[in-house]
Amino acid sequence: MKNTSLLNRLIYIFNLILIAVWGVAFIAPYLNPKSFSISAILAIGYPMILALHVMLIIYWLLRFNKRIVGSLLTIILSYFFSSPILQPKSSFKALAKDQSFSIMSFNSQLAYFSGGKKEEVEKHQSKIAHFIKQEDADIVCLQEVRMAMSINLNYPYTKAYGFSQIHSKYEIVSSEKIEFDEKSTNNSCFADLKIQKDTIRVYNLHLESLHLGYEDYNLFKRKSDSQTGNEFQDNTKNLKHKIRLASSKRVNQVEKILRSIANSPYPTIICGDFNDVPQSYIYKKLTNNHKDAFIESGKGYGATYRQLILPFRIDYILAHKQWNAYNFEVLEDNLSDHQAIRCDIEFNQ
Repeated sequence: MKNTSLLNRLIYIFNLILIAVWGVAFIAPYLNPKSFSISAILAIGYPMILALHVMLIIYWLLRFNKRIVGSLLTIILSYFFSSPILQPKSSFKALAKDQSFSIMSFNSQLAYFSGGKKEEVEKHQSKIAHFIKQEDADIVCLQEVRMAMSINLNYPYTKAYGFSQIHSKYEIVSSEKIEFDEKSTNNSCFADLKIQKDTIRVYNLHLESLHLGYEDYNLFKRKSDSQTGNEFQDNTKNLKHKIRLASSKRVNQVEKILRSIANSPYPTIICGDFNDVPQSYIYKKLTNNHKDAFIESGKGYGATYRQLILPFRIDYILAHKQWNAYNFEVLEDNLSDHQAIRCDIEFNQ
């Protein structure tokens, strides 16, 4: 009994620490990572934190212990006040073509997914082009895409800025690259599209990447005896530094994007690879006056990046608040380190 009591006390101490960790992650959308970088790190681990609380709830429940209250409250508060992690059902609707359009967003990883040799890249790029043609979306936003894709897709209207492209079946009346103040390999742009009698602005974002290396990808995949404690500590510290640096750059990039959105004469839709999770400060800022298409009509976890030990949702389609999103899908074709996403937008109300 004494051993059991000691175990319960130790688990309760862990429970209290985990509640404090959850608290920081819970308010992470309101904490600027430039000032409080730990919030960006904990936001990434938010689903795992919640999973641990569920396990603690089960543990205390089986022991009929009132210490269950702390973790139970965290789950209840998360359910009602956090961005949803799981969607129980999708929302399907057949839409009239004169009142809607379909849109797709995809980070194609520069077609390097099958290897770096020229013939492999060219072959893989052909597969990507075929996949996009099969989806036949009215508007396609691509990140990390090669210039040759513009020719391969044969959309009547295309705008390309660096490795970001917007393809459209509708006339592009104007477009612009969003210049970031800090040096970055990522870039963003927008295009104004004439749809029926309306004009809309589509933003294609590729926000600052973590620039993960081999050591980062294998940090939690290696066997415990394959690296020393010092190596693991150094690699972990390096990963934390990359998260802090990238988060800070994303804040600066999003501030500039939000100024552009605020000055847009047209209603806007935001697509792309945000390189950040739904519990983040970045996501909170970008969803202001916009609806997350996955939350509106998606199903399941919605993960778009599955190259690490945990899957993450970092690619988004955000529709103007006056529009409705339907038929959201995470497309399962294994053509990049990201999954493509698409949905239908009903824009006439």
